[in-house]
Amino acid sequence: MKASQTARLKLRCPIALGREHNITIPDGWFNLVFEMCEQIEDIAQQINLKKRQRMFLPRIVFIEEHMGRISCDVINSNQDIADIIKKAQMDSVKRCMYCGDTANQFRQGRYLVTCCAKHRRGILG
Repeated sequence: MKASQTARLKLRCPIALGREHNITIPDGWFNLVFEMCEQIEDIAQQINLKKRQRMFLPRIVFIEEHMGRISCDVINSNQDIADIIKKAQMDSVKRCMYCGDTANQFRQGRYLVTCCAKHRRGILG
């Protein structure tokens, strides 16, 4: 992910991303991840308004690609956040990890990769 994309995420999601996080995703999934983080941040902002609940703010620990889909870990998660993450994961298996176009998963050795036809040709040679 580009530095400008990381900066945009940090600016939009100061609570959810906090200080320590690790985001290593291909550029094609940036919009999916940005939307997911926005929704988690909105939940964190709502919780932050409740003074007694501030210690339980959701924090994103990492977002990465794993087996051709987005993988995300959040501390102090709830069912709404789990649903948001699950939706992003399901969307990631339909979007090329390199360009964001419509894609399919395929096996490359021991791994699953999600690519459009153009990038699949590039990977397979």
